[in-house]
Amino acid sequence: EDRLMRVVPNDYKQGAHHWLILHGRYVCVARKPRCGACVIEDLCEFKDKTEYD
Repeated sequence: EDRLMRVVPNDYKQGAHHWLILHGRYVCVARKPRCGACVIEDLCEFKDKTEYD
């Protein structure tokens, strides 16, 4: 969380919470993550990245 907050501009921090919830719902899905569509993949530490898009 700290690492992510360092890269989120102050103007966007208030909305970031909701955007991350939506990101988890539609992109970083537990059973079939869409890593190829992820805009924060470079911050992700998930080892088994997938190519779903």
